[in-house]
Amino acid sequence: MAIVVIDPGHGGNREVGGSSANNAKGPTGLLEKTVTLELGLRTRDLLVRQGFDVHLTRDDDRNLSLADRAAVAKEVEADAFVSIHLNGFNGKAQGTETFHHTQARAASKALAAAVQAGVLRATDLKDRGVKVDQLGVLGPEHHAPDTAACLVEVSFMDVRDEEARLKTNAYKDAVSQALASAILGWLLADQRIRPEIVAARPEQWRVTEKLRGFMDKPLILEDGFSRLHMEVAGLSDAPDRPDGPKPRHRGSRGKGTTPSSVDFFVEPSAKIPPKAAGVPDLDRMSLGWRTERLFPTETGIASPEAIIGLDESLDAVFLEIMAKRRKGVCIIWTSGIDSQGRSGDWMGTGFLVAPDILLTNHHVLNSPEVAGNATVSFDFERGAPDLQQGRNAPPQRGREYRLNPDRLFVTSPYDGGLDFTFVGIDQVPAADGGVSRMERAAFVIRSGERAFLIHHPGGKPKRVSLEDTDIVGARPDGAVIHYTTDTEPGSSGSPVFDRTGRLIALHHASRANDSGLADSAGVVSRFVNEGIKIAAIALELENRRARRPDPMIDNVLNEIYGADTLAGFFGAAGRRVRDNRPGAERVVDTYSATVQDIDVGFWNIEWFANRYSAKLDEVATLITDLGLDIWALVETSPKATEALVRRIEEKFGLRLECLHSEPRAPTSKQTTSVLWNPATVDGTLERWPPELEELFALRSEDFDLGPEAAKPKPGKIFDRHPGLFRFQPRQQSGALPDFYLVPVHLKAMEEGWERRRMASQILAHAVQHMVDQHHADADWIIGGDFNAELESGDFGALTKARFVPLSAQDEAEGALTYLKSPRSLIDHVFLSPNMSRLYGPQDFFILAKEKSQVDYLKRFSDHRPVLLRLSAADGAERQPAPVRDIGAQIAARLAALVTST
Repeated sequence: MAIVVIDPGHGGNREVGGSSANNAKGPTGLLEKTVTLELGLRTRDLLVRQGFDVHLTRDDDRNLSLADRAAVAKEVEADAFVSIHLNGFNGKAQGTETFHHTQARAASKALAAAVQAGVLRATDLKDRGVKVDQLGVLGPEHHAPDTAACLVEVSFMDVRDEEARLKTNAYKDAVSQALASAILGWLLADQRIRPEIVAARPEQWRVTEKLRGFMDKPLILEDGFSRLHMEVAGLSDAPDRPDGPKPRHRGSRGKGTTPSSVDFFVEPSAKIPPKAAGVPDLDRMSLGWRTERLFPTETGIASPEAIIGLDESLDAVFLEIMAKRRKGVCIIWTSGIDSQGRSGDWMGTGFLVAPDILLTNHHVLNSPEVAGNATVSFDFERGAPDLQQGRNAPPQRGREYRLNPDRLFVTSPYDGGLDFTFVGIDQVPAADGGVSRMERAAFVIRSGERAFLIHHPGGKPKRVSLEDTDIVGARPDGAVIHYTTDTEPGSSGSPVFDRTGRLIALHHASRANDSGLADSAGVVSRFVNEGIKIAAIALELENRRARRPDPMIDNVLNEIYGADTLAGFFGAAGRRVRDNRPGAERVVDTYSATVQDIDVGFWNIEWFANRYSAKLDEVATLITDLGLDIWALVETSPKATEALVRRIEEKFGLRLECLHSEPRAPTSKQTTSVLWNPATVDGTLERWPPELEELFALRSEDFDLGPEAAKPKPGKIFDRHPGLFRFQPRQQSGALPDFYLVPVHLKAMEEGWERRRMASQILAHAVQHMVDQHHADADWIIGGDFNAELESGDFGALTKARFVPLSAQDEAEGALTYLKSPRSLIDHVFLSPNMSRLYGPQDFFILAKEKSQVDYLKRFSDHRPVLLRLSAADGAERQPAPVRDIGAQIAARLAALVTST
């Protein structure tokens, strides 16, 4: 029999592993944790009476971590996992909504749709829809492969009327019955149970009429697996299926993944209507390579409103965004020798990615000569009067433009490449606002999302594909995405947009659907369309530029924004990949080459120690998006950093670890913390020896600067303790060394510039002492908000010992120093573009010029993060530069301290 796990949200008296004790609260004090437990117990009883094996994550007032809740379902290999919650929003919102995970499989999406539809019948509130989020308790990695998981927010209980309803047994019974009905309906629809089992025990099912009402119409779930006209009793047309191993319908993506190699130019030889997966006797209509399914087929009953299957509605402003994007899309007519060596003329689609750069496919513009022969028009489209009055006369071609391949031409072939061409064009006034900005984002594209195209199919006037646009395959670490959006020859080179109007891919071909990818309606077509991800194009260009500098590639990279979460802020910089691999496989190699580098960031977020709540979500998003291995945060507190780590795991499923320079510091005190990805590095908090702890406790007035020297303001030189952390990269190659990291946060410039200089030299002597006396001869990174870089002269003794000191500074008060040990295999250090190299071998620090600093940083802080990548790529060393300042006094003090201890 089917196994169901019900998860009553929250519980207990304290937060446990991301699960708070209670979230929402009614106006008169009713608690969410109390109501979720009552609903969970009632739902369990209903399902147990039906004969199901039902487990609760809790049956009393206790709390479990998010991971432990999911573990209950994983241990029993549950068919369904439903987490029950209630919302709150200052009494100003109302409605029912259900969530599935961003990486959810089709079964979870279908369960979420069924639960949303069922619970709405009981609450009769606003339909807030099925939503997508990276809730940790729903993460597929925390569940068994066949478990479908969703989370339902029944209503907003902080509204007085709703709280009153939630206190009544009748309403709680109705919601529980709706939940049980929805779970049962989904189990039937997904063929997890036989219909005869339900029909055999109608007397044990208290909600027969409600269930019948839910099931007496076609059950159109989000993954499209429909069982038409199922009823509680007498399903004579249902197949006879033994209650054995759980079957899987053909719409499931249980087998195979999209291959990393790209198959180009796969064209369908015939328009073959695909078969609807798992749906018998379903009316179908062949439209090109796709199939439209018509619902319903056997009823003339009208209802006021309904979402039929998947909610495919979009924000209205999407139309405005796409109207602007279309201005930058053009038809290309050209002639010459094509990419397969044939002579002739042809057409395709292209679009602006900068005011003077056009992007299309290599097989559209395969050479500078072909590009030189081309003419393009951005105005070849029907006018509104012609469309509304049904006039089919083709429009004029409009103003035509010539391309300028002499100024810019960057291409990648379809055979062993990524089938793209960037080419120069004179600025196009008609395309004002039509530039489609390129971004490196990798995780924004996933199966179940949408892929909209603006194109010239068959050389026709400009068209937009908005229907039947499912993304059916999208590996985060792959180069391509697959989708069901309609195209024709001539669509090659068109932009692919997501539901926000963001450019995500370059359309280039169709291919046989050998992997059996199903759309959101469960249809498995013989062919899918394929686009090259913008993130993959960026990595390919970075790989090329690393092999051979090219100003044309630099011009293109300067127009690509953002960070690729998988590759990190620095992308392909410093990573070695095999040149003899096809382009798509080089992209996969670049993503997997993380053992070759470690990415570190120092960031003063400002007001994050005790006012972190308002910034938590956005900071979590940015840290996840930039994809670094280690973050050193200043102006934070242990409580704020730990809350950030929890939010990152809850929202994105990314588990980070953290340690603090001052673990017992209150939230009122600004201090420093580090957080890191345990999948790539191991971190520990080390202790400075006692003599150095005393050095860090010195005050500015402890130094004799002479009668003529400018006197610094009196006070502690280090208001925030400089913690000592050691990191060990986790990889088998051994190419990356262990290193020490010291995050520093000193007084602002106007309050203590001289003290900053003192702190700089104390740190230099501290490192030298650790190397000389405590065998800490690893690499060192000292960075943060101190604006007084440690000059090479401060490390005179270490320079003689063949350490290589390098310093860099940001104009907004951030600075860092990197000390390369003689044993280190690090050959390059890449810096974020806001940094300036100050000291050390000039070819060792490499500025990531083509990287735009992330646009939205200013929302959080006036201080931009200082980012660096330690790379084990090949490179050359040079000798450091020489010496100065108050080091003699610090050295004498340190010697005295060592003697006294």
